[in-house]
Amino acid sequence: MHQKIISQAYQTFEKLWQRAISAPSDIALFISNIDVVEQKVLYPRYQRFIREYQPLLNCPTSEEQKIVQELEKYGVAVTTLNDLAIPNSDRFFLAAENISQELKRDAQNPLYMGRHTLNINAEKIMRYPELFLWGADAKLLRIIENYLKLPVAYDGLSYYYSLPDGRETGPRKWHQDKEDWQMVKIGVYINDVNEDGGPFECVTPEANEFLCKTLKTKSVRRYKTAFHHEIQEMLPEHMQENWHKTCTGKAGTVIFVDTARYYHRGKPPTKFDRSAIFFGYCSRKPRHPFFCGRSPLSDEELKYMASLLPEDTRDCVTWRDRLTGLAKWIPKNRLRV
Repeated sequence: MHQKIISQAYQTFEKLWQRAISAPSDIALFISNIDVVEQKVLYPRYQRFIREYQPLLNCPTSEEQKIVQELEKYGVAVTTLNDLAIPNSDRFFLAAENISQELKRDAQNPLYMGRHTLNINAEKIMRYPELFLWGADAKLLRIIENYLKLPVAYDGLSYYYSLPDGRETGPRKWHQDKEDWQMVKIGVYINDVNEDGGPFECVTPEANEFLCKTLKTKSVRRYKTAFHHEIQEMLPEHMQENWHKTCTGKAGTVIFVDTARYYHRGKPPTKFDRSAIFFGYCSRKPRHPFFCGRSPLSDEELKYMASLLPEDTRDCVTWRDRLTGLAKWIPKNRLRV
């Protein structure tokens, strides 16, 4: 009982601290999404960046282009580690399995009681650098660059060990990410994931278009989250049946998804734990830079990771060093979905 009280007190303090330090970025988010600011200043600038970068795009292979095309058409593309054939994927996956076992043990600790998801800290990422480095592979960066049509910022990784409590909270609610106009997350399942094990879900393009218009109209909050039943009740009758894609799959399943444009969620697991890693990517001049760079790694740790990469890909990790103006000085937002 004593440990439970300590755990609850710590979680409350953590949320209050996150809310306080996130106030400047919340204000900046509100201002940047005022229609006149967005449509007359920010969006035209974004389109100009794309036009200027067009001649510099790296040419993808036919296999890579297929993933790009699926992202453009559906917002999501599913493949496997074996099919991607990225070097050192075996070392990456072994490290991920080791961490899964560590988090499984941590979940039994009373200090973590009440949490629906456990994440990894900087110490674990630094202990297993192959996790971070896998996400900076040139093949992945080339796919994402050709989808974004802009130079890629690698925003690090999040490891989610999700417990089967069925709670619809945090990223288990339907939401869009705030970082950029378009962005990509790559999810890798570390264990088999079925319908009861918390699969990733993404709405279809038709349903997404309807939701973006409807939720924006119904709320002053641009990035509104919603419960599953709220979405279901909101959709017109002809969309009620197949309005989202559920990404079940074996261990080693890899999911590419645009989490900025499309509503998505991690379905609440009800029977089985789920271990998954999600890597985040946006452009190097993102729409909301203060919602980027929320990796647990410090600036020094990021520079060390960058030093382990080939010289031509290091900039994707150290991109924040080249931000200017308010984008550089507004503190990073610490609140999660």
